[in-house]
Amino acid sequence: LQFRQFWLATHPSTTATHQTPPTHHLAHLSMADTAAEKRKEPEATTAAAEPDAKRLKPTPPDSAVVRKQVEYYLSDENLKYDKFFHEKIAANKDGWLDLTLILSCNKMKQMRATKDDVTASLKDSKMELNEAGTSVRRPGNAALPKLEAKPPTHQKKNSIHAHDGGVVAIFKGIPEEQQWTQIKAAVQEKLPQKVNLWYVSQVTDKNECKLACAPFEGDIAFFEELTIEVGGTALKCEICFGENLQKALKEIPNHIREKRDRESRKRQKERNRPIKLGTSNFNNVAMLRGRVKEILNSRSDGEQLKPDGSDFKLIKCLLEFHPSGAQKSEGLVGIKVA
Repeated sequence: LQFRQFWLATHPSTTATHQTPPTHHLAHLSMADTAAEKRKEPEATTAAAEPDAKRLKPTPPDSAVVRKQVEYYLSDENLKYDKFFHEKIAANKDGWLDLTLILSCNKMKQMRATKDDVTASLKDSKMELNEAGTSVRRPGNAALPKLEAKPPTHQKKNSIHAHDGGVVAIFKGIPEEQQWTQIKAAVQEKLPQKVNLWYVSQVTDKNECKLACAPFEGDIAFFEELTIEVGGTALKCEICFGENLQKALKEIPNHIREKRDRESRKRQKERNRPIKLGTSNFNNVAMLRGRVKEILNSRSDGEQLKPDGSDFKLIKCLLEFHPSGAQKSEGLVGIKVA
């Protein structure tokens, strides 16, 4: 399941030469590189004299991607929330923003973009560069949007594993005279076989009913799409997050909460178990995901993986875990970043 989720999350970034296979691989090489550097330490003077050509040079960032990112930083969409850039631009009477500030942003660092990369990317942009090529500004020194408070981050994004022990959800707007038993029956009817509801609350005076379900594969997606009909009314299920989740958990009996905690620890252990793919070993899924990102970020669009390379072998192994892996691998002659 974890591989399948990971594959689906990353596959749009890669394609195969014939079918549509994606790509991914890990930090086995970085460990070897570190060990190699340690062996060279006693010969520091000799190593320093070696030509840079022997070192692997990072792939330069895509000019279109750099331009798009800079244009976003200077857009109304960003500046109405970006207090730092907003104040820096406002402090300059001509609206110039120093490129060093742009390059200090995490996205630019991830792309390994340099000042030259930025200036080159803006040649076809509406954004303006000063004569020295050290600062950038909005077209015609356009007026800045009014600074606003940034809206709070969606609680769901900060609670990705909040329901590892089983989904806690709520139904609202339940028709009068409908009981929790009708809610339970309607939900249970749509659940996969052998999956049970652990808890269903009484319908409150606010016409709400909360439930806790045993965890199962794809449970979050299931409850996000779940709609039931009770008393002639269609009720959309809402998964609880943040404060709503904490309130719901307080209402759930202790033995149910303890059961959720046990199931949550199980899933966490599963995520953190060692993984071996081909000749590569990973401590957990996070490390595997990190290696795949390295493979993607170190290559330009359209660049093909070398068939005899470890990156190609890793991605090919990952492809086997895709739900349609066998179909996608049929007739495979290469894999490239897209």
